[in-house]
Amino acid sequence: MKDLIPANLLAVLMLAGASATAAAQETGEPERQEVWLGDNFAVSYAARVEGDWLIVDVWHEPGWHTYAMDNVQRAREVTGKARPDTELPTRITPSPEIELAAPWRQTAPTELSQPELRWYTWGFGDRSFFAARVRRADPGSWVQVDAQACTDRLCAMVDGLRVPVTRGGGRSVDPESLAEVRSAED
Repeated sequence: MKDLIPANLLAVLMLAGASATAAAQETGEPERQEVWLGDNFAVSYAARVEGDWLIVDVWHEPGWHTYAMDNVQRAREVTGKARPDTELPTRITPSPEIELAAPWRQTAPTELSQPELRWYTWGFGDRSFFAARVRRADPGSWVQVDAQACTDRLCAMVDGLRVPVTRGGGRSVDPESLAEVRSAED
C-alpha cells in the first residue's frame, strides 16, 4: 500500500485535470449557433476572442448568403437616396462584458445588386468573418446577431441570436486583412 497516492494529492490532481479540461474547452472550436428556416439549414455563427480581437465566424450553407454590415451605406453611395431599396444589414451587438476598442471589420462583401430592379445590396456566401479589436472581454460574454439570410427564393430572419464568446487558441483569420465597415458618416 506504499504506492497509493495520498487523498489530498489525488484531489489536487483531479482538480487540475478538471481545470485543464475546462481550459481546453474554452480555447477549442466554439460551438456554432445555427439558423434554420423550417427544414432548411441556412447559416451558423460562432464567436471567440483571439488575442485582442473579437472574431465572429459565419458559415453559409450552399446557396445561402447574408448581408454586409454597411449594406445601407453602400446603397446610399450608389443611389444617392437616404432610404435606398436594399436588404437588411448584419448587426452584431456585444454583451456588456465586452468593450470594443475599434470599429468593426468584415470580409470584403460581394455585390449582389439587381440594378434593373433598382435593388442594391452586398453580402457574403460560403465563410465570412467580422472582427473588432477589444479593450475588454470578460468571461460569460456573448454577441447578439441580427441579420437576414437568403437564397434566391427564401429568406430567414436572424433575430437576436445570442452567440457565446469563447477564447481562441490560434488565428482563424488575419483581422487586419478584412475590409473596414463603412460608417454612416463616410
